[in-house]
This record gives sequence, structure tokens and C-alpha cells, in this order.
Amino acid sequence: MKLSLRILLTLTFAGLSTWVSAQPEVFNRDDFQLRGPVKSCTVLTDYGEERFEFDREGKLLKSLTRYSDTDYEITHYRYRDTVLTERRDEVYRDGAFDKSTSFAHFYQIDTLKARGDLIEKIISYDQKITEQITYKYDTIGRIGRIIRVQEEGIDETEILFTSYDAETTSEYLVNGQLAKSVRTSQKEVASGIQKIELRKEYFQGIPQKAVEEIRDASDRIVEVSNYKFDPEKEAFQIVDQYKYAYNEAGLMSRETISYYRMESGKPKVSRVSEKEFIYQTDGRTPENWIKKIVTPQNSYTTRKIAYYQPLVEQQPDSLPKQ
Repeated sequence: MKLSLRILLTLTFAGLSTWVSAQPEVFNRDDFQLRGPVKSCTVLTDYGEERFEFDREGKLLKSLTRYSDTDYEITHYRYRDTVLTERRDEVYRDGAFDKSTSFAHFYQIDTLKARGDLIEKIISYDQKITEQITYKYDTIGRIGRIIRVQEEGIDETEILFTSYDAETTSEYLVNGQLAKSVRTSQKEVASGIQKIELRKEYFQGIPQKAVEEIRDASDRIVEVSNYKFDPEKEAFQIVDQYKYAYNEAGLMSRETISYYRMESGKPKVSRVSEKEFIYQTDGRTPENWIKKIVTPQNSYTTRKIAYYQPLVEQQPDSLPKQ
């Protein structure tokens, strides 16, 4: 995923780990907290600006990260119907196009199979780096193997699935060695069903860190806990925990971060920080926020939003005569 953005914190939240995608990622207006027929959104930041452009259906067509007039990055997305077929990441430094750090991604499906393999080809603009990733599906449509071919050789990831009651675990073995596990489960609380995902990362089969993410019944992240592995105790220890609250419009209204330290062999909160978010909206229906104020820091983020005009349907008597 290229969206170079620090603004992706609004999408993925601090502390979340990433993993190779099982399919081309398609972003739309909802991913950027945008509602209605938004054509473009420009976010003014302390390091420059971010700009996103969408088609009428809401799919992301272009993203721009501008650090200065001469330093910026552009990503173009091309689709066939609703399927992403191409992504081009272009980097400009000192006003010049940098071929060595710019890449083109091409996606295709092997139609010779009932559930065709997804093939991603990655090529640098200077042709010095080429890579191909093949995603192979199992009989029920899940990614079962990922094969990465590059100049250094071939890496193969096998994904093993196990289920117990309402809990499912996926283990990612890279060249036969455990690299990651993902456990998903559900819990019923007063506000509804919560979805829980626990991701553990390994190096040479040894645990390194873990992230537990909890989503509410509206699929909003309400809690993220980060852990590190203590090899002496052979156990994960909590490092920090993020909790999020939302207002009636579904926008994040508060972030609470608890930092932990070990005391007498048990985790203890050492420090707590809080942020509150206040929004100014554009007054449209549906409305979008155009200014987000963060307290107590009193920092803010502003957005400039342009909308598509409604399509005008031709009346029968206004159609051209034959």
C-alpha cells in the first residue's frame, strides 16, 4: 500500500502492524471519513498537504503527498469495473522524477482456474527492480499460499487455518518458519458483539511482539493493546493501550493512551495521556468535517472538500430528433 501518509493514522491507528495484503487494496471515500459525492479532499498538514481524488462511485483514483513545490509523491489507481488492475507510485525529488524509487504494480487473475490465482507484478521505473507475487486460494476462497519471486530468490508463505468454536487462527509460515499468527474471536458485551483480533509476530520462529485490536458492533476500533515478548519470562508483556470513543456522528471524540511498566512482576500503568477531538463541519447533508481540533494540544487539521455536481437527466422532449 502506498498512501504515503501520516494521515493514514485516521485509517489504521497508531501501533497497528501491517502484513502482506491478500488482494489489491481498494480504498474509497468511507476510508477517509468522507460522506456524499466527494470529488476531492485536500488535507493541510504541518509537513505539507495530502490530496485524494475519487470517481463518482467513491473509489480512490489518485493520492498526492506534497512536502514542498519540488518534493512530492503521487499514486494513480486504475480499475476494470470495480477491480484494481494497476497502481503507479511516482516520486519527485527536487522537481525531478525519481525512477529508482518509483514503481508500477500490475494485477491480473489467472482465469484458467475456477478460483484463479491473483498475480501482482512490481516493476521499478528504471527497470532495475522486478518482483512477482502470486496469491493462491484454497477450495473455499481463502488465500492459502503466497509466492514471492525476486532477484534474491523465492520466498513462499503457507497459511494454515484452525478453528475452535467461534475462534479462528491463521498461521503464516515463511519458507517453513512461523512468521505471524492471527487469532480472531467474538465477545458479547452490553453494547453488542465485539470483534477481537490478536496478531503475533515472530522472527526465526521466536515471538517478538503482539497487537490486540477490538472493534465494536459498528466495526470501529475501540481498543488497541501493544505487547512485547519477554524471553526470560517466555511471555508477552503489555507496553501500551489505546482506547477510543466516538460521537453520535461516528467520529472519534476521545483517545486515551495508557503506558505500562513492570512492577513486582506485574504490569502497572505508569502514565496516561488523553486527547479530545472537536469537529467543525461544512453543513451539507450528509455533512463532512472540515476542521478537527485536538485538545489539550490545541493543534488542528483542516480539509478542503470538493463535490461532484448532480448528473442532469435528459427529459424525453429534450432528446435530439432523429
